[in-house]
Amino acid sequence: MDNSSNKRDETHIGNVGGDVIGVGISGSGNIIGKSIDISGAVSISNQQLENVSNEYANSLKSFIESVNRQLKANNVPPERVKPIQENINEFVKEAEGIKPDQHIGFIKQSDLKSKFINVAKYVLKVLPKTAETVAAFTPLAPFSKLIGEATEHLVEAVQKEI
Repeated sequence: MDNSSNKRDETHIGNVGGDVIGVGISGSGNIIGKSIDISGAVSISNQQLENVSNEYANSLKSFIESVNRQLKANNVPPERVKPIQENINEFVKEAEGIKPDQHIGFIKQSDLKSKFINVAKYVLKVLPKTAETVAAFTPLAPFSKLIGEATEHLVEAVQKEI
């Protein structure tokens, strides 16, 4: 008996690294890829929060939940959420290594404040100008100590300009 016809159906790939995506998928409506987010939501991974103090990490998680509720309620398309995600990532990165009640220098304070303002700017651009939208930032109040100004005041100032 000749087994050569069976070997044609086999696939062998050697000395290759990386991800294998979409092997053996059939049918319609399949979305295949790596790190695809079509939900129109923002997120923070545990890996991003590893070097952020618990107080600030919990604050950020609550903020994300609040913003996501409003993004969903307002049917914000994913392409309008992407800049929000990018600015949240930058803000989280800036907050790494800072302990609660730690005195940070002027430059770090300015950088953190700038990143916060960018988050507010992009969130406020896509959500309606309501008290509920401003309230979404309430969980970030612990950052007020670090940036030297109440987060609520910054959000209101940004909202007036956009």
